[in-house]
Amino acid sequence: MRTGTLGVNLSGLLPIIRKYLYTHSDVFLRELIANGVDACQKLRTIAAQEGLSLEEELKVEIFVYPSKRQLVLRDNGIGMTEEEVEKYLTVIAASSAREFAQKYKETDIIGFFGMGFYSAFMVAEKVEVLTQSYRSEAPGVRWIGDGSEAYTLEPASRPEGRGTTVTLHLLPEYEEYAQIWKVRQIAEKYARFLPVSIYVEGSRINEKPLWRDHPTTLSEEAYKQFYRLLYPDQPDPAFFVHLNVDYPVNLQGILYFPTLRPEVVLERPRIALYVRGMFITDELRELLPDYLTLLQGVIESSDIPLNVSRSQLQMDPTLRKISQYIVRKVAEKLRETFDQDRKRYEALWEHIGPFVKYGMVRDEEFARKVRDIALFKSFEGSFFTVPEYLSRISATRDPRGFSVGFYVQDPVRQGALARLFQARGYPVVEADTVIDPYWLSYLELKEGIRFFRVDAQEAARWLEASDREGELTQEEVQAVKEALEKLTGLRVEPLRLGAGGPAALLARQEDQTRNPLQGLSAPPARLTFNVQHPIYRRYLLSQDRRWLEHTWDWARLLSGDLKQEDLQAFLERDWALLSGM
Repeated sequence: MRTGTLGVNLSGLLPIIRKYLYTHSDVFLRELIANGVDACQKLRTIAAQEGLSLEEELKVEIFVYPSKRQLVLRDNGIGMTEEEVEKYLTVIAASSAREFAQKYKETDIIGFFGMGFYSAFMVAEKVEVLTQSYRSEAPGVRWIGDGSEAYTLEPASRPEGRGTTVTLHLLPEYEEYAQIWKVRQIAEKYARFLPVSIYVEGSRINEKPLWRDHPTTLSEEAYKQFYRLLYPDQPDPAFFVHLNVDYPVNLQGILYFPTLRPEVVLERPRIALYVRGMFITDELRELLPDYLTLLQGVIESSDIPLNVSRSQLQMDPTLRKISQYIVRKVAEKLRETFDQDRKRYEALWEHIGPFVKYGMVRDEEFARKVRDIALFKSFEGSFFTVPEYLSRISATRDPRGFSVGFYVQDPVRQGALARLFQARGYPVVEADTVIDPYWLSYLELKEGIRFFRVDAQEAARWLEASDREGELTQEEVQAVKEALEKLTGLRVEPLRLGAGGPAALLARQEDQTRNPLQGLSAPPARLTFNVQHPIYRRYLLSQDRRWLEHTWDWARLLSGDLKQEDLQAFLERDWALLSGM
């Protein structure tokens, strides 16, 4: 058996770092800004321990020179000696930030892997580093590299004194990084909330990271102003949750429930992840449950594991703990709002309801936490919780003993039918969002309920009258049934709906009405006609087909199926029949 040591071919490694480590080229600026911030943070720590005076503002400055195709980053941080330059710039994965954090127990250092500097070679053909250590006795030094194994190192004077200047000589295909608009765009994305001042061509881009303030010190208006800063084109949020915990994981942040609008599309999360003030990603599918997919805002955690390029999260138990904490805090905030101000909670339900309903369907633990504060909106506009609703329908049971409830998907088109059910004492609720069919099915399974849309064929029999006033004879029923089947092409069923009830109702199969993709377009399964309605006696006496046509249009009108082009004919026929023409 033999032992040995692994060799590294730098000429092969550098191109890999340059082309394949990072997912897109913009991140080079993030890495270089992070290095400058770390240099300032190191100096701040050293100054406190060594009693150094720091009167000037610690900062990172960015300048562009389009004509020279150059991008320059300059900081007034700790700087480096020649020995440190050779140690950290010429040895891949040697991290001065990591060593510093370990030595001084410093938690605000961003760098860790010692790889970020080399991202500069994704966009630059040559990189110059001019640095001066904070130690007055150490001379300045200039390092020059072109992305190969070769580099030059020489003594040099830095006009600004202590700190580091990094000059990128950009490749022709990346000359856009010498444009101020491009650099500002990237810097604002990645560095907006860093703890050290960041300037782009003399203009400061930093903002205060509000999530680090304690919730008790912030007003509701402060939260709204921060939301406007994050999402300037959005209306004010409906709701927010402030996260602030250091055990079992370190996590801070502010999450917002957006104001839902018809144009909002259920897409990826819009929550931004920050680590020590540096933007990392807004691709957080691994972190958030899918029912919180529309949440917006920011979270920050030093415990979230990242890969070398910081572009992806590394799945581990920490992420599950953070996800569980976020879910718990959302549920607690909902409960708190409901308990403190139910009217406000009801006003917010239009916006937060889809989150809650979807969460109940997808997560049993979340469902347990919010079950008693999930709301139904009645057709009349009032609200009641699931327990309140169960109490209201407890006396309405089908032959198998299930409680029965009724709903509408379109309160306007199905409003006439809904009023019929309400007149009989059955509360009708609205179920007009894309998640409602799934939520109703969930409640049926968990709560022992049967839900019927008001135009479902199973629903019509609940309108059946107990008396027989004006009922047609069996022969008359058969004659009307055959005539209506010939007119409509549907299966026709007689039913007692009362002398003052509707003449006819269109009914659909419940499995079709519950299908969110089919919605109101589900084809009618049958026509129920009211054997107690006087319109059929008029038909039988006159044999005037118009009475049946009127019944057919009437049924379509009640169900919202009567097309606009047919409405004029209905009105003209109505007038003609009433006037005896």
